Amino acid sequence: MSFREKSAWIALVSVLVCFGAYFGLIVTGVVPARGFATVHLLLACVVAFVALQAGLHAIAARMTPRDGRSPRDERERLIQSRSHTVGYYVLVALVLALGLPGHFGHPVPDLLNFALLDVVVAGLAVAVAQIVMFRRGF
Repeated sequence: MSFREKSAWIALVSVLVCFGAYFGLIVTGVVPARGFATVHLLLACVVAFVALQAGLHAIAARMTPRDGRSPRDERERLIQSRSHTVGYYVLVALVLALGLPGHFGHPVPDLLNFALLDVVVAGLAVAVAQIVMFRRGF
């Protein structure tokens, strides 16, 4: 497995763990959807996300030292480009759909959480697209 594929797996797992915990605690009602508790939870999840990404990338770079420092070849640049295109289309579709909760009377803090969910789902789409393309030998 190449360093770039490991990086995609790291992104997928860390987004699922950190933001899955954030949205899971909000949906279950453990943390209210509005207020300082939500802001503190979001900050804790972002810090955990950055720490998890940095730590796992450091481990992956130590496991494959030459591969992590080498420049991207043409295939890896193409995979990155296409996966970000997929993520862009997912983000655009979800942002356009963001008007629906507003029509159903959700307050602004809920809309901000929906917007954050849109960005998280787009990031997941990029990671999954990269993994699929690396696996298929694209």
